[in-house]
Amino acid sequence: MDIRRNHRDLSREEKSAFINAVLRLKNNVNSVLRPGQQSRYDDFVQIHKNSMGRGNPLAPSPHQSPLFYPWHRVLIRQFELALQAAADDPRITLPYWNWQIGGADNPFTSDFMGGNGDNTQNQLVTSGPFSNNQSPFIVSVWDEGVGDAGLRRNLGAAGALPSPETVISALNRTSYWMEPGGWENFSERELHNPVHAWIGGNMMEASSPNDPIFFLHHCYLDLLWERWKHQHPNVPSFPQEELSNSTLVFHPENELAPWPQSFTIEQTLFTEELGYRYEYL
Repeated sequence: MDIRRNHRDLSREEKSAFINAVLRLKNNVNSVLRPGQQSRYDDFVQIHKNSMGRGNPLAPSPHQSPLFYPWHRVLIRQFELALQAAADDPRITLPYWNWQIGGADNPFTSDFMGGNGDNTQNQLVTSGPFSNNQSPFIVSVWDEGVGDAGLRRNLGAAGALPSPETVISALNRTSYWMEPGGWENFSERELHNPVHAWIGGNMMEASSPNDPIFFLHHCYLDLLWERWKHQHPNVPSFPQEELSNSTLVFHPENELAPWPQSFTIEQTLFTEELGYRYEYL
């Protein structure tokens, strides 16, 4: 059983192993979707880009819908398994970031996620393991055509990181799906979206997984979904029972499947059935 933890609780060696696995997936593992044109890391960028209605759109969309949490759960779990395979190390798991930037909570350090973008260089990240200054981390999938090959960020230029009070307010919502006040709608709008805006750069685009912080952000959202379920054990985890056996869509019919397995919504409702859990709920 894989155990996911807060990034602040990882040792220096564990952080280094995680970073090296990301770089191997980016530079040493060939694409399944477009062999020879991009890396396996880039496949996850492409899948998310399609899910946002760009490139080759997915239907139904997993954004602004009850599918948001089940769909992203599978995406980041498959990424986690891909990291383990790339590094040949089953101990590697996704860490999460709790959206705080004080002290050890801050992931934007030179030895982990790297820093902010340089406003004199089109917001290119120039420090840390995902900057072109330090290691090869070339953006290969863009929303449209060909764009900047370097990772970009503009921390704090727009939006605000969710406060602990906003997290508590979201967790207190007792309906999974109810516009606009249910757990899914409120948390996607008030927890998920502002973080993408606050980080800026690549995270503001449909191809947002170009920034590895995407996976730490969504890992925390996945943890909060678990906390919400524990807090409201008598509230259905998914609103429409008749859809629970529906298969989640990760590729259009005219594209290859990104992985051999398929997943129904029902299969995503318990993390242990997917082979992982969180250290603290």
